[in-house]
Formats: sequence, structure tokens, C-alpha cells
Amino acid sequence: MKLKEALREVLTPEERGLLVGSFDVVGSVAIIIVPVLLEAKENLIAAAILRLHRNIRTVAKRVGNYEGEFRTLSLKVIGGEGLGETVHRENGVRFLLNPEKVYFSVRSSHERQRIAALIGPGEEILVMFSGIGAFPLILAAGSRAGEIVGIEKNPDAHRYALKSLAANRRIKNVVLLAGDVRDVLPRLQRTFDRVLMPLPGSAGRYLDLALTVCRRGGWLHFYDFQPPDTFPESVAAIKVGCGNRPVTDTHTAVCGHCSPRRYRICVDARIG
Repeated sequence: MKLKEALREVLTPEERGLLVGSFDVVGSVAIIIVPVLLEAKENLIAAAILRLHRNIRTVAKRVGNYEGEFRTLSLKVIGGEGLGETVHRENGVRFLLNPEKVYFSVRSSHERQRIAALIGPGEEILVMFSGIGAFPLILAAGSRAGEIVGIEKNPDAHRYALKSLAANRRIKNVVLLAGDVRDVLPRLQRTFDRVLMPLPGSAGRYLDLALTVCRRGGWLHFYDFQPPDTFPESVAAIKVGCGNRPVTDTHTAVCGHCSPRRYRICVDARIG
């Protein structure tokens, strides 16, 4: 039974028209959007979700957008248990996290798999802004990569990344480092075959740094937010940032959307 059908007896037809029937599930937590006009009945909505989905133990509504340096999301529990650590599974990989303390997008699952499919045997990979380790662990599990290095500034996210790495014992080729990439990367004194920049909207500020560690002939994955008619602007930004280094191949992938006219995209670019 779908959510709107389950609420037929407690919501008017007009209210059911306002109801957002889809929601994200992070581990045992359902994260929903409740329109202002339905707030008086949010507990009934949460109760229906708990009845319909036995794997869900907590229902929380968004009370803001992703914001702040670490792009965290403010949540309010409206049904079930309180917020805490949960275990989320994606393509055979276990992640431990608290969705209120760290950034994690279940909707990027397809994108993580897309990148994993591009990786050749033995590639050395850098994931800047690696968060709870979603990209490093999924890339390790879904490819024959060599070493994968993740760097994350948020101490809570890094702590969860380490816990997740320990929970996935078969993954042996991931190294997770804490700190600001501008401080950590120069100390590594190494380069990589593939550099991921999963920080849409702000990745451009770190393009110069990414290029210093991207090997010639290597791949850069640059994430950005763009309306559909300005995708080429992200490609142009990479070419300008590369200066004398040629950009020999580019491909733009749509990874999701954050509003009706604004998409999350990834530009795959080979850097000479």
C-alpha cells in the first residue's frame, strides 16, 4: 500500500494532494518533507510510514536545507525512536552514521556505482571531501582499484568513515585521512590517476589543488550545481583552471537535482 492510500481516512483529498509521498531512507531512518499546511498531521503521517515499512524505526522531517561548512541537515523526529547512529547498506557495503551530524546522500548511490565502473585495475584514486567514506568504500568494493585515499575535514564524518571501514573487513585498499585538503594534500607528496571532487557548488575553489595531484592523462571528476542550459559553464571552468594543461576529453553526467531547474552534475575530464 502506498502512503497516500494509507492516509486516505485521515487526510482530505486536498491534503493528500499536498503530501510528498516519496522520502529518503537512511538505514532505519525515514527522512521526509512535510509541507507547512500538513504540519498539524505530521505525526499521523509518521505513524503510517512506520506501519507500512517494518525496517523503519525513526521518522524525521527536514526542518531546513543542507547548510554550514559540513552541509549537515537539521531534522526533527516526528515518529518512532530518537535519532542516533544507524547502519545503512549500499551495494553490499555497510555505513555507520547519524544523518543529523554528517552529510550523506542516498540519491548518489547510482553516481558512486557509475564512477566505480570507470576505474581501471590498479588505479590510485583520491577522494577530496570524502565524508563518511561513501565514495572510497563503494569504489573499493566495486572496482579493482589500487589504493584509494579519502580526505575529510568534518571530525564526525571522519569518525564514522573509520567505523565503516572497520565494519567492511574485506576492503583493504582504502586510507582515510582527517583534515583540510589544503593542509593534508601537500604533505602526501604524491599524485593520483583519478581525483574526485564531490563538493558541488564549492569544488571550484579547490580546482588548483586538485590539479597539482592529478597525473598527466589522469581523470578529474568535478561536481557542480547548474541549470540544464548552463552545463557547459562547468566544463569551461575546468578548462580555465587547467591553464596550459590540456583537457582532452569531457563528459557531463546528471547525478540528481536539488530544485526543479537546478541539477547536480559531474564533469568527467581527462587532464593532460
